[in-house]
Amino acid sequence: MKKNIASQLGFWASVYWAILGVSYLFVLIYAIASDGLVPPSQFVQLASGIITFLTVPGLVILFIAIRFVNEEKNKVLGSVGVSFIILFAATVSINRFVQLTVVQQSLPDLPADLTRFLPYADGSVMLALEVLGWGIFSSLAAAFVAPLFSASLLNNSIRWLFISYAVLSFLSAFSFVTTIFIPTGPIAWGPISLALAILLAVYFHNINKQVT
Repeated sequence: MKKNIASQLGFWASVYWAILGVSYLFVLIYAIASDGLVPPSQFVQLASGIITFLTVPGLVILFIAIRFVNEEKNKVLGSVGVSFIILFAATVSINRFVQLTVVQQSLPDLPADLTRFLPYADGSVMLALEVLGWGIFSSLAAAFVAPLFSASLLNNSIRWLFISYAVLSFLSAFSFVTTIFIPTGPIAWGPISLALAILLAVYFHNINKQVT
């Protein structure tokens, strides 16, 4: 992939992520104001499911773009980041596709054997998959690409946002495993993700100006 193609794809993937990030932030604010997050209403579950499912391909494209525009810095870190974001994409997309098809088609009288497939039910298999994807795989992807950004205020800001995202997102997985309530996930997946998307759009826009 040529650098100009990677930077163009990265820019549009960042804009795409930012648009979905704003949508997710509105849903998150609505959920906190109306439901207190636990448990989310059916509307919030459906809306967040759609937004998450649509976000997945954009993140895969974005991380591939990051890997190729930074090829001269460290191919290994970029490639590892892409590998983990692909694991994230597979895990989360399977979860959300099941939610948006099998579960939605079975509502409102969900059979007892499908209750573990509800995204936020007690003992939910799908919630475990979601936490695996966002809490572990996306955290590792962010942690590995963070060192690729340096040498300017914009790049350092992106680096520390990636690090913050990785730490806060991983804490959500730790919280899930240990059952210790640590509500850091929504911070990582809401405002930090949106800030990352906006700064990455600026980052790729600057690269586009340099290569054209």
